[in-house]
Amino acid sequence: MRADSDTRLISIRLANGEHYTVFKRGDWSSRRLILTPALENQDEADIEFYHHVLDASKPVRIGVVKFINLPAGDVELSLETELTSEGTLSVAVRHAASGREENLKIRIPDEKTQQSPSGNTLRLRSGIRWFLGVLYVILGLAVVLWLVQLVTDWGENESLPSPISREAIELSIV
Repeated sequence: MRADSDTRLISIRLANGEHYTVFKRGDWSSRRLILTPALENQDEADIEFYHHVLDASKPVRIGVVKFINLPAGDVELSLETELTSEGTLSVAVRHAASGREENLKIRIPDEKTQQSPSGNTLRLRSGIRWFLGVLYVILGLAVVLWLVQLVTDWGENESLPSPISREAIELSIV
């Protein structure tokens, strides 16, 4: 791990997989970076943003800016980011030569509710969501079955008349 891993808050992932720190904890300002594609004549650039949660082993991906159809040749993209003290990250990626711009606005998750040191908070939330999803499906099926029973009188059928008509019975008696 790098020395700034404890203070890192927001980073972008470089082509080699390393994270480049854009904002550190307590750093509420704006940044301007010049980015170049990793490969010559690359036709797309994906700029991925990560949130580094305290006491977490892996950073959490919070958003990506896709800049597709890059022009051929040497390309420079201007990355302008701003992080407010309320936890909103605003991103603008510009290509000056073409005038193109891609934007992204992200609300940074609160670290207290994002993940505890053991990771139990996220597991608990997903367990509750799973339970509520199953409960929702069961209730939906119960309502559908109740409506079917109400409309068709399902379960309350009277016995059907015998397949032999009354006239056939009278003819056989005579």
